[in-house]
Amino acid sequence: MRKICAEKPQKSVEMKGILLDMEGVIRDSKNAFHHAYEAALLSIGLKLKSYPAATWKLRGFAELSHQEHFLKALFAITKNGEDVSRILWKKYPMEYVKELVKNNGPTKSEMEKMEEAYMKALTHPSVLKRIPPVRAGKKGAKMLKDAGFKLGIVTNAKRDYNIAWMTDREILNMFETIITSEDAAEPKPAPDMILKGCEKIKSKPKDTYYLGDSEADIIAAKAAGCIPIGIVSDATERAKLKQLGAVEVYDSVTDFALQMKKGKF
Repeated sequence: MRKICAEKPQKSVEMKGILLDMEGVIRDSKNAFHHAYEAALLSIGLKLKSYPAATWKLRGFAELSHQEHFLKALFAITKNGEDVSRILWKKYPMEYVKELVKNNGPTKSEMEKMEEAYMKALTHPSVLKRIPPVRAGKKGAKMLKDAGFKLGIVTNAKRDYNIAWMTDREILNMFETIITSEDAAEPKPAPDMILKGCEKIKSKPKDTYYLGDSEADIIAAKAAGCIPIGIVSDATERAKLKQLGAVEVYDSVTDFALQMKKGKF
């Protein structure tokens, strides 16, 4: 494990709350998401020009962390005949995507069709069963739970999708709460959802770790007053997570749990 050194907060016996993002941290949804993006675009007659690794990387930008914003971006990119991979190589990819959405965004009707097709594809039983957990994420969460930490999930993904998948994988009871974009006024990168999670697990933000793999996760955790911890999933580079305010960056939840067990953090 490669560990990034940084100034650490003071230890406290009260520090028992841990909130985690889901995608890329606990659930390996890269391929399933891509399949759902393809289905969403096909519902309005468009074909996605990209691969799972590229759409996953694009999803890592804070501005596109919410499903609605991401689908709008994919629509504009595809409508313009662009390839996501090529856009990622641009010097300022987000500025370029924003301009595409501004000039060629979907209509309300197109968005409704895309969102319906996206959720239908993602929550289909055959798809849910093929979405694997991140092994080191699931194992790490269990280690933290067994150590007595109060755990909660904070994710921009829809509640029905989360409940269905977590039930199928028999990990629903591992967490005291699941906060989704439907539970707060604003999704990540706004702090609303994380603050709601802290409230649910009865842990003060300053005494709560938040583990996430994207820009939106670290920005939201910092804004909420929590302790931001970066988890690497290829959505966002290590250096970027650190730059945004991650106190530490780990390869997995298991690596973080091992450090907690050793009392080194």
